[in-house]
Amino acid sequence: MPYRSLLLAALFTVPSGMAAETTFQGHAVELDDASAMRQVVRVTGTRYAIPGSPEQIVARAQMCLSRKESMAGVVSVDADAGRLTAVSRVEYRDELAPRLARGWITVEAGEGFFSIALSRIGILQASTGETADEVFSPLALGGKHAWEPALAAVIAVEQALVNCVFG
Repeated sequence: MPYRSLLLAALFTVPSGMAAETTFQGHAVELDDASAMRQVVRVTGTRYAIPGSPEQIVARAQMCLSRKESMAGVVSVDADAGRLTAVSRVEYRDELAPRLARGWITVEAGEGFFSIALSRIGILQASTGETADEVFSPLALGGKHAWEPALAAVIAVEQALVNCVFG
């Protein structure tokens, strides 16, 4: 019986805004279930095996992201820690018109492997023409715009990076 009390106590102390998880195009999609909007918090794919040290893998990813066709820009690199962060901006088409999605790409590398996480994914809502003035709303399942094309576009940037790193 004492275990029942502990179980009940644990159930009642779980926060109501727990993260949920779903899948999309072979990626785990972590959602914030705190609101009805179910915002996308983080998207993770496969852990890839590749020869090289963390520094070599990060350097390869940095080279790939420095190409104009990568649709991303490197924000920070910590080769010693095996970490690179970039921001992607990619156009996609939903039911109504062409739109723009943005997402943060984090490459984490170790000895002989790397993985990529996508976060802070948003859809352009307003712009005065200057990049600094753009307003992105967080990507949410159940939002007023179709989320699938936006998430597919950001994942396509990640997949192009993976292909380049292996290329």
